[in-house]
Amino acid sequence: MSIFRSAKLRKEMDNEAAEYISSLSFDNEILNAVIWVNAVHLRMLYEKKLLGFEELQKALNALKRIYENPPKELDPRLEDIHVFIEQAVSSASEYSGGMLAYGKSRNDAVAAAIRIRARERLLETVLTELSLADVLLNQAERYSEVIFPIYTHLQRAAPGTFGFILHSYASKILRNSSNVVNIYAGINLSPLGSAAAAGSSTPIDRLREAQLLGFEDLVENALDATTSRDYIILVLSYLVNSANIYSCIAEELILYSTEEFGLIDFPEEFASTSSIMPQKKNPVVLEIVRTKIGEVLGDLVKIISIMSRQPSGYNLDYQQITPKLWNSFREVMETANIFSRIIPAIDVNRDKALNACRGSILLTEVANKIVEECRVSFRVAHQFCAELSEAVDRNTLDVKKFQEVAQKNSILNVDYDKFRSWLDPYRITGSYRTLGSANPQEVRKMIEVDRRRVEGLRQWCRDTLEKLQKHFISSITL
Repeated sequence: MSIFRSAKLRKEMDNEAAEYISSLSFDNEILNAVIWVNAVHLRMLYEKKLLGFEELQKALNALKRIYENPPKELDPRLEDIHVFIEQAVSSASEYSGGMLAYGKSRNDAVAAAIRIRARERLLETVLTELSLADVLLNQAERYSEVIFPIYTHLQRAAPGTFGFILHSYASKILRNSSNVVNIYAGINLSPLGSAAAAGSSTPIDRLREAQLLGFEDLVENALDATTSRDYIILVLSYLVNSANIYSCIAEELILYSTEEFGLIDFPEEFASTSSIMPQKKNPVVLEIVRTKIGEVLGDLVKIISIMSRQPSGYNLDYQQITPKLWNSFREVMETANIFSRIIPAIDVNRDKALNACRGSILLTEVANKIVEECRVSFRVAHQFCAELSEAVDRNTLDVKKFQEVAQKNSILNVDYDKFRSWLDPYRITGSYRTLGSANPQEVRKMIEVDRRRVEGLRQWCRDTLEKLQKHFISSITL
């Protein structure tokens, strides 16, 4: 019989009911965190002279063995990983195992373990996304001068470069990733030592336990500490934003690869064909990427629904939150990884992209030049270009038509040849001079700045993970 049932409940739990409420199927995610929490608690008991050195040594050795040889399968009647850990420690040192619940409940222990694992998964996810940002920046530099149409309302809007588009997505990923420091700070608060709900009369030093677990501070109120999962909403919001960015990249690349657009050639190794239509090359991987926003957003909605309408104090409802959190981390990391392989394999149809940037798509910047040359208002220049746009697109504009429209709109200082010379995609993109524009020089400058930002964030994440790992190893080792 479970060590937690024997004192009050005389019957074993029904097997089917035990499997129904068991968290063992997803407790592997927090196994090392639970080991860490228990190791720190044992050390606290030793520091308070409630546990002898020999008993501490036996208990820590048992925890270290579990870390080095994690269980492959556990009896669901154990309910959760905490029961398994206590039984394992008790087998090595009955007194140590019996003291694990002194001043510590599963409620504060699991709350601490989830925070420990969540902060690790956050750092690992951000590192994966920064690798994707690097890939995008490298490809943005490669294509920084390759003319490519920029769209609004899915209509051709202005000439730019494919590198400019890729950098825009790297910028989104980097801006989202930059939130990691604040999100991490919200996770990195210790609930351990709160016991079941109201604290305890034991001499547990919560600040010391927090220090040993690598936490920055406490969730101080014991009732709040054992049930607080609000930080998970912040984490999921971050992951939803990531999934949304990836969904948009996927949609754009799918569109560009269609025969109707034909602007990029999608790599065959990430495509499939039809069972009966031999001509098809379907971008199926990107189609799955598009679904991830729905899956991660769905996890967020489920989590908020579980967290709502909860009375104060721990309820087992909270157990069902964490699988959604781990699933969302996995979805975003896998998607970032697959994108890091797809992006470098994409080729631009340069001739078609260049042709898509000829004609009336250039006229906004031509209107700007007319303002400068003729000292007329932009609205006058806009009207002038609008009246010429159809002829420009049909390539039927001649001197007579140009002069007729110019005279009508009082455009006096621009002749036909100068006007035609402006209708050049390379000249137009090279003329952009505002910060953040599609001018290739500006794109390369943004790339260099963002590379430094990526490296700074990457180093912070790596250093933080390394520090946590050292804390963990030192806690389970004498």
